[in-house]
Amino acid sequence: MLDVNVVGVLFLHAGCNMRCGFCITDDTCGSMTLDEALTTLEVLEARGVGNVVLGGGEPTLWSPGVFRLSAEAHARGFLVQIGTNGIVLPSDYAQNPSVARYVLPLESAGAEIHDRMRPGGAASHHAVMLGRLEELRKVGRQVTLSTVVSAWNAQELPALADWLSRYAEQGGRIHAWHLYRFVPEGRGGEVNADSMRISLADYEAACEEVKGRTLPFSVLKRPDMRHSKTVDFFWYEGGRLQVGSEVWA
Repeated sequence: MLDVNVVGVLFLHAGCNMRCGFCITDDTCGSMTLDEALTTLEVLEARGVGNVVLGGGEPTLWSPGVFRLSAEAHARGFLVQIGTNGIVLPSDYAQNPSVARYVLPLESAGAEIHDRMRPGGAASHHAVMLGRLEELRKVGRQVTLSTVVSAWNAQELPALADWLSRYAEQGGRIHAWHLYRFVPEGRGGEVNADSMRISLADYEAACEEVKGRTLPFSVLKRPDMRHSKTVDFFWYEGGRLQVGSEVWA
């Protein structure tokens, strides 16, 4: 029986149309073929994982088609989420029946810091996110929000909490808000390690300030992006499926 409280994140490929300053994706991550992605779904099923996040890189740029894979995963009984920067989505994305929810990023209530953390791909990625959130609100679709907490935006969390609370009050369906601590790894994180690094103590303090509020959605701390009791990561490297620190034949 599949457990929707256990999550498998598929890194479909490393390609992206943005240059986020905190990106933990490693360019050695290979691009899954469709057959490899389907094999990965079989691995998830065998492990009892019932909640799959299709990510990357940017999954909407994955050549086999992320919505083709979401339909297959949905047919197999998975709860399907797509973790996307939202720039490239089809016009009917909000009504797609195979996707339970989208995982979208929002680093700040205002555009300046968000766009500084997430350059490239759009004149203002912050404006793109507000537009996507409004589209999902209008059709009553759930969304999960993710924020990478760094030295650049830690002080902005209260204002962002206020914005998200107003969004929920206006009918936006926020499933959860994930607060990830910046990790100085990957193609973005290594480059910006000195300026974006945040101590565990400062991260915890910033998170507790918003977790202490009465908000109409769950707020989850993620102090280590790569390790979780309920989340595992799957990708291909050197033609072999990697699962966390394990290697699957």
